[in-house]
Amino acid sequence: MPQRNAATEPQPSIQVLDRTFRILEVFSESRPEWSTTDISRALGLPVPTVHRILGALKRLGYVSQHADTRRFRLGIAALDLGERARAVADLRPVAIGPLRRLSDATGETALLTVLTPERDRSVCLERVETPQPLRLSVQPGRQLPLHAGASQKALLAFMPEAEIEKLISRPLERLCAATITDPAALRRELEIISTRGWASSYEETNVGVWGLAVPVLSDTDVVCAVGIAGPSARLTVERVRRDVRLTHEAALAIGRALRLTSPPVVASEVRIGPAAERGHGAPAAGRGRPGGQRRRR
Repeated sequence: MPQRNAATEPQPSIQVLDRTFRILEVFSESRPEWSTTDISRALGLPVPTVHRILGALKRLGYVSQHADTRRFRLGIAALDLGERARAVADLRPVAIGPLRRLSDATGETALLTVLTPERDRSVCLERVETPQPLRLSVQPGRQLPLHAGASQKALLAFMPEAEIEKLISRPLERLCAATITDPAALRRELEIISTRGWASSYEETNVGVWGLAVPVLSDTDVVCAVGIAGPSARLTVERVRRDVRLTHEAALAIGRALRLTSPPVVASEVRIGPAAERGHGAPAAGRGRPGGQRRRR
């Protein structure tokens, strides 16, 4: 009998992942429904193994089972995952035009930010820099915690409540003196963001840098954030009011191209400075949600 090389043998956890994805891949447009036995035969896997994996996928919502036929098909979680993957895959080519126009109109660096696969940090997917000599340079691929910075908070505020609480329950890293590290204060800030439809930051991730951002949403989740960032020396109340509108227009343009949307924004009252100095409890706009909209969960 030939000896087995332990280095080339699949580890149990990897084997389970491999089998799980093979099972998910059998579902197609031409054959959307499968029985446990059919999957077992098609993939050459033991029936108990297929049954166990399908049970786990069903509990997580990635497959559903017909009550009468007992056959399986893809579930809501799989469809939602596919929707998010499609949106992110299409984001760059769709977003570059609106980002360029946003940078030209505001004179600041325009940013497109998404969640990492682990959904615990943000990553800069694309940016368009301003030609001004004094500007903020953010490299695509840079990751930041979700509690610090305008784009990060715009993502966090529109994530499902359970995910928000999970992230807030962890220690909140301090990047600058103005970074919000108190969970209660962060919850109040997120409520302000969901009420007015946009997020702002003042020296939360870098000294001398301010920013604002608007989220782009699917029916069930936040897809990305469109934002601008620049030196705080150029920041004025009038500019923020104007730039909120321009950033919202860019977010709407990206959303329309992907059949997504952005929440209404309200910027009738603007206060400049670190969130702690703004008092957190007093929103930049009234307490009522804009347009009667509730935060998406």
